[in-house]
Amino acid sequence: MAARDGNVRPEQAPSVPTKTKERTIPATPLTLIAVIDGLRPAALSASNTPFLSRLADEGCSYDCAVATFPALTRANAATLATGCHPGRTGIFGNRVWHHALGHIDTADAADVRRFRGVGAMPQATIAEKLGRLGRGATIIGNGSAGCTYLLNPGSDGGHGARIASVGPESEVYRSVPSSAMAALEDLGPRPASDDEALEWAVAAGVVSITTEAPDLVIFWSGQPDTAHHYTGLTSATSAEAIRRVDQAVRTLHGAALDTGRECNLILTADHGFCETLESVELTETLNQIADRTGLPSNGFVPTFNCGAVFGYFEPDTPLPLRASVASQIAQEPWAGPVFCADAYCPDAAFPLSLAAGGDSPFTPDLIITMRTDPADQAGPTDPPARALHARASGTRALSGVHGTVHPADMRIPLILHGPAFAPRTRRALPAGPADIAATAYTLVTGELLDDADGRVLTESLRDGGPAPSAVEETIQRGDACVTLSRVDGRSYLLGGVTGQQNWTG
Repeated sequence: MAARDGNVRPEQAPSVPTKTKERTIPATPLTLIAVIDGLRPAALSASNTPFLSRLADEGCSYDCAVATFPALTRANAATLATGCHPGRTGIFGNRVWHHALGHIDTADAADVRRFRGVGAMPQATIAEKLGRLGRGATIIGNGSAGCTYLLNPGSDGGHGARIASVGPESEVYRSVPSSAMAALEDLGPRPASDDEALEWAVAAGVVSITTEAPDLVIFWSGQPDTAHHYTGLTSATSAEAIRRVDQAVRTLHGAALDTGRECNLILTADHGFCETLESVELTETLNQIADRTGLPSNGFVPTFNCGAVFGYFEPDTPLPLRASVASQIAQEPWAGPVFCADAYCPDAAFPLSLAAGGDSPFTPDLIITMRTDPADQAGPTDPPARALHARASGTRALSGVHGTVHPADMRIPLILHGPAFAPRTRRALPAGPADIAATAYTLVTGELLDDADGRVLTESLRDGGPAPSAVEETIQRGDACVTLSRVDGRSYLLGGVTGQQNWTG
């Protein structure tokens, strides 16, 4: 049987399949992707996260893994699910806008279904593709119902199971086999508190692993993101949330080993975090800019996404007028790097194609990231970096923020542990959610993920060959700059900063 210390060795795998309950346990390893929402690399330590730290020591760790841009939850969920960046999925953030549907809240599964109904996220997820191949895939989400849905909307049609511990009752179980339902019902109803539903989700994951023996499990923890937003990154509540997710991953990993099966575990996050430097109400300011440039009423629609604001023009807005709005916003004291559609990008902004390639018609016209405190521009550290929080007038201020392009928001942990991966290895290459999707699919099927933006992380594999080279480039626009790294023809946004040293509101 596999070692209970989590250090799985190939020679310890069972030579013949074993059986648990009704399902034959495959001799092939389980691929388990654990996404810890908002977990900063700086939060990993032997004292804070003893299990995750041990995985990092024993497995292959990436020191320069980054979220897909924008560093927002549902954008990264869609990328992890499909292997495609937001420029192709059209899922750019937690709140988006569509000229016919209005504002879409991607935390709401019903809203996401409506958005997909007009063509967003046309790609099949890896869970759906595995289902079509007769492979088992289970998604367990402790984030919003919309996030869990994005990880495998194909489960509505029977391709892979989906279990949501947060959201309406109608979203709790999708395509869950009857053989697992009895054991899941024994868990009782989900707790009323979304926070307390984390442990229920873990228990559901254990049931799925031991009863159905899927080939792929994606487990998404909504903590510590919620704690960070509402109580700050260094609060006792956040520290406790991090302790709980460490135990959650330990429990799921142990459940796989207890079946006598090996486990290839990929541990990551969807974004990093900054402390809120100040929460800025921007509705009136953006309306004034639109008025000054001569835009008609409702000619510019802002959509607020924590550390970023998406801007949408009416389709018939002249290009010079769009460029004027982008230029004025980029010069605002609260604005960090501003990304603008290439066709009318002014000198003060960055072409959107630098950070979000693709041709989705749902791409925002502007992505305005908020200014960050440049005192620490090196990356995710403790004490945390600080950033401005963008909010609509009258909405709640948050204590923690993400969605900017500060390295602390962009940087995520990435740990790969198990028999497929090189032991005790650190990599300085960039990697991200699209690469995780491509790598997981290849682990399960032995084939490449078709039409994916991500690359298989061959340098993380045992005998995977030499690591590719990376080339960095820093691009300056006005007083802002962004740094990109390119590997095998793929581009990674490492971070960006503004030159102004202090925010003066």
